[in-house]
This record gives sequence, C-alpha cells and structure tokens, in this order.
Amino acid sequence: MKYGENFQARSVPQWAPYNVDYDALKHLIKANTSRDAGQAVAIPGQPDTALQRFEEQFFNELSNQHDRVDLFVKSKADEIHRRLQSSQRVVDKFLERCADRNGKPLSQKRREKFARYDDRITRCGEEIRLLQRFVKEQRVAFYKILKKYRKWTGSRSVEDRFNYEILASPKSFTRTDFDPLLSQYFTLLTRLRAHTPNSSLPSTPLSSSRRPSTQLPTQPAPQVYWNEYDDGSDVEAEPYMISIDQDADESFPGSKAISHIVSRALMPVGKIKEWFSPSHSPQERRPLISSGSYFGDHHSVMDTDVDDEAYASSSDLPGGYVTHYATFPSVSDQKLSRLREMLLFRSCLGCFGVAFILLLIAGILVATGRRKLRVEVDAGVVTGVVSSLFFAIMGFACMLYRTDKLGWLHRSCIGITFITVCILDAMLLVLVAENTGI
Repeated sequence: MKYGENFQARSVPQWAPYNVDYDALKHLIKANTSRDAGQAVAIPGQPDTALQRFEEQFFNELSNQHDRVDLFVKSKADEIHRRLQSSQRVVDKFLERCADRNGKPLSQKRREKFARYDDRITRCGEEIRLLQRFVKEQRVAFYKILKKYRKWTGSRSVEDRFNYEILASPKSFTRTDFDPLLSQYFTLLTRLRAHTPNSSLPSTPLSSSRRPSTQLPTQPAPQVYWNEYDDGSDVEAEPYMISIDQDADESFPGSKAISHIVSRALMPVGKIKEWFSPSHSPQERRPLISSGSYFGDHHSVMDTDVDDEAYASSSDLPGGYVTHYATFPSVSDQKLSRLREMLLFRSCLGCFGVAFILLLIAGILVATGRRKLRVEVDAGVVTGVVSSLFFAIMGFACMLYRTDKLGWLHRSCIGITFITVCILDAMLLVLVAENTGI
C-alpha cells in the first residue's frame, strides 16, 4: 500500500485537517515533471531555467506546508501546557481543602472530584502522546515527498536546502521537545493519585473473560477542544446559590450622585417656573374659623382673661386661629424688613444705572479714540467693560437676595436688563479685539 493512502490513518485522524497536504505536493511534482506536461526541453550545456523556477516554487510550497503544521503543533502544545497549569492550580486548592477536613471521612462528592480530575489529567497525557505521533508522521511525510521529488527530477538541491534551512532550524516543530510536558503530566498525576482514596480511582476493564466476546467496530471519538469556560481553573462543578438581600438598595451604583447632579441642574428651571407662577401661601387661604369648634364652645365674657393666659403659646391656639396671625412680627421688625427691601431695590437700580453709564463711556472711547493713543484707549474700554459687567452682576444679585415675592414682570425686566448689558459688553470687546488685530 502506498504511503499517501494510509497517511491519515498513521497520523492522528481527528487532526487530519492539519496534516501536510501530501497529495497536493505529489500532484505538483507530477504536473511539472511529466513528459507530456508541455515543459520546454533544456538545451545541453545550458542551465535548465524551467527546473530552477519549479524548484523555487516547490520549495516555497514546502515552506508554507511546514509553517502551517508548525503553527498547529506549537498552538496545541501551548494549549496542553495551559490545561496542565490550570489543573495543577485546581488540584492544589482541592488537596488543601481535603487536608483540612479534621479527620472527617471523605464525602462522595469529593471522591467524584478525584476521579474527574484524574480523567482530565489523563486526557492531557493522551494528547501529548498523540501530538508526538502527529509530529513523527509529519516528519516522515516530508521525507517521503522529498524522496519522490529526487526520484522524478534527479535533483537534490531542494532536499538539501529544505533540510538545512527549515527542518534543521531549532524553531521547527520537528525539534519540539515534549519532555517538559510529559514531566509536568507525570508529576501532577502522581501527586493526585497519591492522595486519591482507593474507591475513587478510575476502574479498568478485566483482562480475561470466560466467554470470548466479539469486538464491535468503534467510531473515533469526536474532536473536543479545551476552553477556559468549560475547563477553566475556577470551574469545579459545585452547586451554588444566589443570595438576594431584599432590604438592600435596588438602585445601581452611583445613582445617588446622579440624582443629586440632576436635581442641582433642574434648580434654575424651578426658579424660573416660580418667577412666572403666582405665589400663594397655604396659610393665606386657610379659614379663620375651623368647622364646628368655634360655635360648639360657649364661653362667657368673664372667662376671657383665663383663656388669654392659657393660649399664650402659639402651639396651643384654639380652633379657628392660625399661628401666622398669632405670631405677627413686631413693628420694628417690619420696619427693618421694609428698609432692607427698599435698600436692595435701590441698590439694584443704581448698579444697573452705573453699568449703563460705564457702557456709554466705553462706547464713546471706542468711537472717538485716537490711533496714536490706541493702547491707552483700548485699556480704558476694557476697564469700563469689566466694571460694567461687575455692576450688572451686583444688580442681579440684589434682586436674587430680596425676600419679597416679586412678580414675573419685575423679574423679567431685571433679567432682560442684565442680558442686554452682557451683550453690549461682548460687542465692545469684539470691537477692541478687531482694532488691536487679535
């Protein structure tokens, strides 16, 4: 039987897509060396350029095939190494927990874990041996195809070059050393089985039987890849519970900070709505006499002094009276409040008046300033603009500091005046910037 027909069977069947494409290489040799392939005949005494081109093409194809197999072998070896490391971490933690059982018998659940970890590590050892077999067959495949090339062309240049540049390189997969992986595998398996109870070891079939049994043809096991989610270091197949605290705050992290920021951002909107909505105090619309409490009690005129002493506290007022009317501010407090409100109102008007005067002076300087004194004029204009803006802010602050409920027309006029001052200041600054060439 030819080698190409049983190459996949000799290699690892589940890794067949990663084999050297032996048939394609053989077909390439036949297509370029057959007599009826339409190749030009070499002139005696001259170099065969067609053969040189084919040798270069064939060498590149061999290199590509080698790189593809090399990538698979190194990836698979690295995967097995990571699986062994993951199993080692899990086994170390598991053995530590088993050592801390304080003389208690080993539970059935942990015995099953011993068997499961043993099976996982054993599969790693089997794949290491399969990988060794895979590498050996790929090496043989390269040897066979190079031998066939030498037979059909009579040239050893491609064989010598490929062996020297590719196969002899320390980075080639044919130079892979599997001893560290095998050592890691044997060490981990020996340690696990040294701590495994006898009943947890995987059972082996009996070697002999009284009645010979017919062997059924077995299908090759499906190819299974290892991944971190199913075979990760933290996966132990233990039942778990999800605990839900019903008293815990259901809001997401940072919700309080976001609600505080939103409330602060909506405060100006609330103040604007308050300006344009009429203000009504609930105490102003409350009836002076409560239902059924005034006319139901009959007091004589002689009891007036006693009642005045009894209801001296604002919290013990009789029905029909409101605390607001019982605790009316004194005349001196009212005068002080009115004086403060009048002072704030006049200060607001004065500040806006000064702001407009400074704006007028700055505008005159811009319009009539001399070019020779442009720096001094611009400095005066900037000073006037800054001062005007300062007095406008002060006037707006005086309005906000008032405690009386102002109408929407009053607030609108002050707001429009403040915006007008800001716009005029900005226009003067733009004119100054154009004059100075900024």
